[in-house]
Amino acid sequence: MGLYEAGVTRSFTARHSILISSSEGEPSHEHLWRFTATFRSSSLTEPQAVVVDFLDVLAVMDAIASELEGKDLNALDYFNDGRASAERVAEYLANQIIQRLSFGGKLLHRVEVTEAPGCSAAYYPGRA
Repeated sequence: MGLYEAGVTRSFTARHSILISSSEGEPSHEHLWRFTATFRSSSLTEPQAVVVDFLDVLAVMDAIASELEGKDLNALDYFNDGRASAERVAEYLANQIIQRLSFGGKLLHRVEVTEAPGCSAAYYPGRA
């Protein structure tokens, strides 16, 4: 049995810092964060014959990006432990997408975050 896959990419500019050691953090700095949500399904939704409706996904991802634009990610409750790494940002974004899309938990396969050219991390919800 084959699989279909569809992805949407969005971006936002935000600051973050991560812990260098258990007591020391790096200086806060800004990135243009790009994030891609990839959805998978063994069947297509009718009548459009799509994995997901891009317009639905775009609306949710644009809302998330808008909320994060210009923010310091470490100021969000999710990262109040000082661990706003790219991996954890991918996890945060995946959780936001799942919460906001009725089909997100079922179809969201992966969220990849790129914080700088050539530097990316991914989170696969519900998988070990």
